[in-house]
Amino acid sequence: MNTLTPLKQIKVLDLTALLPGPYCTMLLATLGAQVIKVENPKSGDLMRVMSPGAFRYLNGQKDLLCLDLKNPRGRKIFLDLAAGCDVLVEGFRPGVAARLGVDFESVAKVNGSIIYCTLSGYGHSGPYSNLPGHDINYMGVAGLLSISGDPSSGKPESPSGPQYSDLAGSLFGANAILAALVGRGESREAQFLDVSLAESTAMLMMPRYLDYLEKGRPPKREFMARGPYGVFETRDGRFLTLGIVEDHFWANFCQVVGWSDLAADPELRGWDARNRQAERLKPLLEEIFKSRDLREWLEVLTAADVPVAPVHGLDEWTQDPQFLARGFFKSASDAAEQVTRMPHFPVPGLGRSAQDSPREMPLGRDTEKWLLAKGLDPKEIESLREQRVI
Repeated sequence: MNTLTPLKQIKVLDLTALLPGPYCTMLLATLGAQVIKVENPKSGDLMRVMSPGAFRYLNGQKDLLCLDLKNPRGRKIFLDLAAGCDVLVEGFRPGVAARLGVDFESVAKVNGSIIYCTLSGYGHSGPYSNLPGHDINYMGVAGLLSISGDPSSGKPESPSGPQYSDLAGSLFGANAILAALVGRGESREAQFLDVSLAESTAMLMMPRYLDYLEKGRPPKREFMARGPYGVFETRDGRFLTLGIVEDHFWANFCQVVGWSDLAADPELRGWDARNRQAERLKPLLEEIFKSRDLREWLEVLTAADVPVAPVHGLDEWTQDPQFLARGFFKSASDAAEQVTRMPHFPVPGLGRSAQDSPREMPLGRDTEKWLLAKGLDPKEIESLREQRVI
């Protein structure tokens, strides 16, 4: 199968740090775009220190450039670069890009067809626009935390999984850029894309919110209660996920475990009915699952066409035969010279294969290459280096 890299003619200037912006531009790079990541020569992207492995994964397919945007010469070089790019992505708090002279208006003056995407916590308008924030704040505003954790507690809990808001904003940002590229047409007018991480999270919340409204706005302990749908411990101390929504899956499960009376119980017919009976079903499910080991449950329930899967630890999930069979993971060496597995773009045949991230990604690695391409001579470049412009 030929691998499609539809963005191979697209050049992206990446003025972002940490996770949301770099993840967005990583997706564009995976689809073939040439991405130039710009960092401050004094400190660079904080992710370099927080998680060097994450920095390599997010930025391994990008060129690394250092520029001090507070310096007029650095700003001029940046705008010269922007003049030849299709897309610019920035992740500053609203107002910062304007103070640096690299906001949409400034860039559009040198590139009348630029697609300028800004990723910020709350967007560039509204009473929260200038507030500081991180993933946890946006999840709270968007209502996600209110339905997290144990339904019976009634209290919001801080999720310890992925950074939902950061990643949601990254995905909606990439989608918006792709749509803008497709829709720019012959006029090729400059476009400003204002992506809010909080609003992106709220978009993910809509199915739950509509369900909440349709059920009459019940409290969390009722709204989020689940019957045969959740995580259960097995006899050997492992865990599995059970995902029974439809009646025929419930019937299949009851047949496996010998619950003929519950299969015929009219109070357990339908998804909502079983959820209303969650307090009754939960102890029965917990007890039955502790009667067999994980492997045995997976075998018998899979054979009976019941939605079941193991809960993998972080030391296991990259070895799952399903992921391996589809080539989702590619071996790569980490900083400690140990082999790990890094995922590809999750659509076979689309996006270039993830390459081994360079072991060394020094700050400003590709700066000289780009400055030479822009016509600066080696003496000028050395002068800029001495003045810490690059």
